[in-house]
Amino acid sequence: MAATATADPSAASASAPTVDALQSDLQSAYACKDIDGRKVWKGGLAYYIQSYVYDNQATDDATDVATDAVLPSDNTPETMQEFEEACHTFAPTASKSD
Repeated sequence: MAATATADPSAASASAPTVDALQSDLQSAYACKDIDGRKVWKGGLAYYIQSYVYDNQATDDATDVATDAVLPSDNTPETMQEFEEACHTFAPTASKSD
């Protein structure tokens, strides 16, 4: 999977995560409930959603998935609420055995 930030560069702030940070965050993100048929993950820095695939595009396999980072600073509260709800019941539980 590859993370891409889809933000307006003129609106970027000094505290916005780098592409490398987002890519690393995506690697440890957990899967959530799909939104509009697109896969969703939650990381520590952002939510991630499967990029749109157009009719003439094909992926090689299930792991060949492009994603877009969804950052609170770039989205409306309503959009962020939708992602929070999609991931709320899918949060990983800490289960360690001694």
